[in-house]
Amino acid sequence: MTPVLLPGNMCDARLWTSTIRAALPGAVDADTTRDDTIEGMAARALAAADGPLLPVGFSMGAIVALAMARRAPDRIAGAVLIGLNAGADLPERSAHRPAQQAEVRAGELERVLVEELKPNYLSAANRGNAALLALLRDMGLALGPGVFVRQSEALRTRPDLTPALAALDVPVALLCGAEDALCPPAWHERWRRLTGRATLTVVPGCGHMLPLEAPAAVVAAIQSLPLKVSA
Repeated sequence: MTPVLLPGNMCDARLWTSTIRAALPGAVDADTTRDDTIEGMAARALAAADGPLLPVGFSMGAIVALAMARRAPDRIAGAVLIGLNAGADLPERSAHRPAQQAEVRAGELERVLVEELKPNYLSAANRGNAALLALLRDMGLALGPGVFVRQSEALRTRPDLTPALAALDVPVALLCGAEDALCPPAWHERWRRLTGRATLTVVPGCGHMLPLEAPAAVVAAIQSLPLKVSA
């Protein structure tokens, strides 16, 4: 079984710390930068490795993991879903995305990243963490405006994947930060109730960026799954 790492919106491979990678031998990094639909990302991720897969998805990546399960349920051995919104884009977010896309096309990527997105994703204790804020900014700038627009459009047009979540009949670890304002704990409790084999971990003192704010909690959830992760 091969772990497939699925990063969040405007995050690159640096999202997955060495602590997390050490718990996932043989993991492959999915490419979520080239497609402007969640389905396209899912198809590309499924092609990244052969045989049974363990999708480990954060935020947008968790949505892609559900699309993978809907597309190829026989290949999904389990899932780690962090900071998930399994539904369609919220109307207020969907309405705002075209304006954000236009700003980014006009050269405002850094401002959008610094002022509108990344600081709101952190817990209160981490919003002044200069190193963490710099990493979030650098990941976004390294990916660039084209990736921003494609990922934004994929999120805007995504389908409701709650049926795919409900259909999962494999071990699932759900995680979120107690201070996650983007995908709050109450949502994750709903996701847990939708699946028969899911556990939920709510991590105190963390916001949405759980893989960076509390990588040890992600590792603990991975290790709690009744699966053998091997290269």
